[in-house]
Amino acid sequence: MKQAILIIGYKSIDNIIRIINYFDDNFQFYIHIDKKSKADLTALYAIKNKNVNIYKEYKVYWGGVSIVKVTLQLVKKALENKDNTYFHLISEQDFPIKPVQYFYKLAEENKNYLDYKELPIKVWDGNGGFDRIYYYNFYDKVNARNFGIGRLLRNIVYIQKAMGIKRKYSPLLPKLFGGSNWWSLTREVLQYVIKASENNSLLDRMKYTFASDEIYFQTVLINSPYFKDIINQNLRYIDWEFRDGNSPAFLDISDFDKLILSDNIFARKFNENSNELITKLLKINKCDISIIENK
Repeated sequence: MKQAILIIGYKSIDNIIRIINYFDDNFQFYIHIDKKSKADLTALYAIKNKNVNIYKEYKVYWGGVSIVKVTLQLVKKALENKDNTYFHLISEQDFPIKPVQYFYKLAEENKNYLDYKELPIKVWDGNGGFDRIYYYNFYDKVNARNFGIGRLLRNIVYIQKAMGIKRKYSPLLPKLFGGSNWWSLTREVLQYVIKASENNSLLDRMKYTFASDEIYFQTVLINSPYFKDIINQNLRYIDWEFRDGNSPAFLDISDFDKLILSDNIFARKFNENSNELITKLLKINKCDISIIENK
């Protein structure tokens, strides 16, 4: 019995390697690197004696449906190995905060963890998230992270509202749910998602939908026969406070106690200022501290 860790990456290759080295050979890794990335992957490809699978097939755009497509691809690849029974989706900016033995226990329990709420979601901008659905959002066309582009895309939505343009959402499509796009799910549930995604009108409708990766899996599963098997949390520690110009905040040593006391298995986000925190996490979780030096 193995666990699959699915990683969506772009440039934080050092941290991806740290994640791989954190776990043992009972974990398989399925990593997609953005096709636009110019990061040096030499060290990643050089990893030996690890179950590491690397893909670079999609151009990934923040807020676009490309993230859903990458996730589905990684799930399909991971399901091809029949030994994989439990699956975690994370990003390159995540890091495990529980010992490996804790992951074993979690997999034995074979439970599904997915954060979800029915739309409208109070904390989501744009009519509780409905603006994501009812207006054309061109996030797969441009990089919204570039200066001024995000504002331009939001202005396009305002223009559509002013002109009375509104996309239809067929009553034949399922009720909408949303939440965090990071999850830990069982093989059976993911097999259902893949089968449900074949010739799926909901997936087609996610095109031009902003942040559809925060809607697709929730909508498929909460409208499915597996609804009662979903635990409404995702086991990820995220600090949504605005800190040092970022939200979610990049974590540092000041967050250590909160991470250790939480019931989560991963935390995010980590960057170059998180090394001291990672070192301390490795020490308390009895891991090889040398993996922090993979630079």
